Amino acid sequence: MDRRSFLQIAAMTGLAVAAPRSARALTPYAGPFYVMISARGGWDPTYLCDPKPKGGPFNRLYDFDPAIDKVGPFHFADIPLAANLVTDPMAMQYLMKTGDFFSKHVNNLLVVNGVNMQTNNHDRGVTTTWSGRGDGGYPNFAALVAATRAPAHPLAFISSGGYDGTGNLLPVTRLNSVTSFRKLAEPNRVNPADPMNQSTYVPAATFDRIRAAQDARLKAYKDAQHLPRIADSAGQLYVARGNLDSLSQVALPDTLIDIPNELSDLERMMQQTQLAIAAFQAGLAVGVNLELGGFDTHANHDTTQVRQLAKLLKGIDYVVEQATAAGLYGDIVIMVGSDFGRGKGYNGVNPGDGKDHWPVSSAMFLSGDPSLIGAGRLVGGTDEVDQLPLPVDPDTLDTLEPGDDTGVVITAGHIHLALRELAGISEGAPAQKFKLAGEILPIFT
Repeated sequence: MDRRSFLQIAAMTGLAVAAPRSARALTPYAGPFYVMISARGGWDPTYLCDPKPKGGPFNRLYDFDPAIDKVGPFHFADIPLAANLVTDPMAMQYLMKTGDFFSKHVNNLLVVNGVNMQTNNHDRGVTTTWSGRGDGGYPNFAALVAATRAPAHPLAFISSGGYDGTGNLLPVTRLNSVTSFRKLAEPNRVNPADPMNQSTYVPAATFDRIRAAQDARLKAYKDAQHLPRIADSAGQLYVARGNLDSLSQVALPDTLIDIPNELSDLERMMQQTQLAIAAFQAGLAVGVNLELGGFDTHANHDTTQVRQLAKLLKGIDYVVEQATAAGLYGDIVIMVGSDFGRGKGYNGVNPGDGKDHWPVSSAMFLSGDPSLIGAGRLVGGTDEVDQLPLPVDPDTLDTLEPGDDTGVVITAGHIHLALRELAGISEGAPAQKFKLAGEILPIFT
């Protein structure tokens, strides 16, 4: 399938594609690529990568043994996946236990605990997590890299949900649904979902004439315009259509992943992953947002939070598997984060109670090239009394005692400053336009 087909599919499945700005051939972007995965709603790190002893205010669900519930430097919340988390037994295979996730990815994983998000507001939280600052219209990190490395590429920054601010540095390509993927991949096919039915609405030659007539009509419309903005927009669309045939092939999946209906949010994330990896392979994209919601567990925390975390881990694992199969994982940096954390403790004493917003969170990073992110390390932490972030030594990142004023409490700003250094974009014009205050910590070294 060529890129014309890919962009046709994308445009009709919620993928709003920005037209190229000129007719010149674009050099395919070869990486590194950036995948931002948002656990929307506010996850609970104590149920994931920052476990706490049972019996305290933070955990009444799992037994935590620091000597056992550990893989490499990472402690994890060893939460069993009860059968009643799903109604369809076939759905269980698409949930992933924390222990299985950490065991599989230990050598490619970096965990940062005790991140002071400085807010417990959802909107400000997601903005802070993905841009490093909660106000000022700062761009998502993936958009910042895309604007620095490949701003003219038509799919440079793809967003399928979450914070997709670009700071007006470049267009955002929004990918929200792939329900009509097959139908729109071959618009002349009567029933593209049926591989046995090859009938078309019109003969191929007629379909080509229709497309040619559309192009001629668009050119005539452009030539008749006198208002600069309309003429420019029509010209961009005309150039985009004219460029499509010169673009190289893109390897799209023959089929989209199909999992049990009760996991529709995870299925959507997985399908968006398939398209994102295809865009990376084509050299059209630099970064992508993926999102899984349902983490705002003010009630029924011990069931809903566990289920959503198990989906999230499976979704992250799927990104890794797809990137590995495409030969791209060594050139990909994955960041996983959330609006903020949850706590401290529960908001009631009943089994169905939840946890409220808490401005202390965690972040996880993965890459097929461990040296790229300094994988195999745990940075930071929280105390077991108030679930507050512990300071770290600014040079070694060793965790210090609470209240040690020689240390630094890690914020999202610190993470993004380090990410900019990692990507080599700190001195670029986009980053200089959207500066971040603070010191650069050796988070990825």
